[in-house]
Amino acid sequence: MASAAPVVIITGSAHGIGFATAEKFFAHGYNVAISDLNEGDIESALKELDREGNRSIGLKIDVTSRQDIEAGVAKLIAKFGRLDVLVNNAGNFRQGATDTYSDSDWDQITSVHLNGAFKASQIAYPYLKKSPAGAIVSVSSIVARVGLPKRASYSVSKAGIEALTRTLSVEWASDGIRVNAIAPGFTESRWLNDLEDKGLTTPEKLVAAIPLGRLGKMSEQAAAIYFLASAEASFITGQTLVVDGGTTVEVRI
Repeated sequence: MASAAPVVIITGSAHGIGFATAEKFFAHGYNVAISDLNEGDIESALKELDREGNRSIGLKIDVTSRQDIEAGVAKLIAKFGRLDVLVNNAGNFRQGATDTYSDSDWDQITSVHLNGAFKASQIAYPYLKKSPAGAIVSVSSIVARVGLPKRASYSVSKAGIEALTRTLSVEWASDGIRVNAIAPGFTESRWLNDLEDKGLTTPEKLVAAIPLGRLGKMSEQAAAIYFLASAEASFITGQTLVVDGGTTVEVRI
C-alpha cells in the first residue's frame, strides 16, 4: 500500500547540500530516500536523519549506471509505494586546463552531473506522473552562467542541466510534473575545504566576489530546493533559481 506521506529521493545526499535537503524534506513530513555511493556514509546519514528508521531508506546508487538507478527506485517503490519528488544533486568535481583534459576527465564529470540527471529523471518519470504533485529539482551552478577557467566539463554539465530542465518542464507539463533547478553560488561545503587544502582558493577570495559579503549556507540551498518542490511554487516550472548572494549580478571593476 502506498504511503500517505509524499516521498522524495535525493541523489548524492549522504553529505553536503544533499543531506541538508534531506533534512528539510524530512522536517516537512516527507519520507526520504538518501542515495549515495558509499554504504557507510549512507548509514551514518540515515542514523542522523531518522533515528526510528520508519520514514527513510538508504539506496546505494551510482547515477552513471541506469541499472543502479532502476534498482534503487524499485526498492523505494517497494517500501513506500510512491514517488513524488526527485532531486538531482549527485555531483563530483575536477579542475584542469581544457587543453590538458583527457576523454576520461571530461566523461568523469558529464557522466555524473548531466547524464545522471537525465537517467534519473527518465527513470523517475512514470512514478512522478502518478503523483498528485510530481516535481523534479536539479542542482546546477553559477558556473553554468559565468566563465570560470579550468572548469570546462563542470560548467558544460551544469548548463546542460538547465537546458534539460527547460525541455522537461514543457514536455512533462501535461503529466502534472513541474521541473526546476537551482544554481548555487559559493557555499560552505567540503568541496570548498578541498579547494583550500589544494591551494586553489580561500574563503576570503570567494567572499570578496559576493555582494552579500559571506558564503552561502547549505541550509539556504536546501530551502530553495524545497520551495521549488513545494505547493508554494505550484505555478513555477522550467526555471532556475540562482542562490548566490548576488555574485552573478554585480560587475566588480
